[in-house]
Amino acid sequence: MRKFLLAALAALLMAGSAGAIINGEPDGNRHPYVVAIGFLDANGPAAFCTGTLVSPTVVVTAGHCTYQASGAVIWAAPRAFGRPDSFGMPVTHPEFKPDISPPNTGDLGVVLLQAPIVLETYGALPSAGFLENLGPKRGHELSVSIVGYGAQSLDPFVPPGERRLGTARIKNLNSSTVRDYGVKISGVNGSGRSGACLGDSGGPILHGDSNLIIGVHSFGDVDTCSGATYSYRTDTPAARSFLSTFVSLP
Repeated sequence: MRKFLLAALAALLMAGSAGAIINGEPDGNRHPYVVAIGFLDANGPAAFCTGTLVSPTVVVTAGHCTYQASGAVIWAAPRAFGRPDSFGMPVTHPEFKPDISPPNTGDLGVVLLQAPIVLETYGALPSAGFLENLGPKRGHELSVSIVGYGAQSLDPFVPPGERRLGTARIKNLNSSTVRDYGVKISGVNGSGRSGACLGDSGGPILHGDSNLIIGVHSFGDVDTCSGATYSYRTDTPAARSFLSTFVSLP
């Protein structure tokens, strides 16, 4: 069974379904709670995404990854596709809207693990209204970290599997870059900063260099991953109502 899953997921990835942290670097052991997830449906492999362990048995990821998936394979090592660390059951936010255009799609999900993954540190979830509570700072930039297992390049294609870290920013906390459902993360064009892409879906947007998950990667502007990317916030009432079913919140 394990060999079948690994071969099937590898075939899915080589078909070009995964993207990348652009302008990132190997993460090593800096974020051991950020995991790779292979999703399965009735027909076999369905998607490859990133997620964040917030407890030994709960992974937070994107709703478009968990949607209609019947199972999940979890890797917690800096490189995926070795022996899986656990298997799990995907659960999608009840307000996820797969048939409408972004940005407000309720793009949040969790994976409930069959076997716990025990670590010293897990990702943390923010208090209610965390971004608003940072204060009205028009023009203020917020530094964020993005972590994911996607491929390093689309052209030429560099296969996914390595956990990578990038730094990015929210350009203006008191503007349209922060809405009541999501956050716009600045693109990489001319900035020297990093961006996320398809394979990083569900991966964390971390506050600075902390383990605080202010959002999960949802979608990007362009297929080349050179524009802005967008995350679904984890500090909103809708997100907290869903997440509180599975984990204690501050």
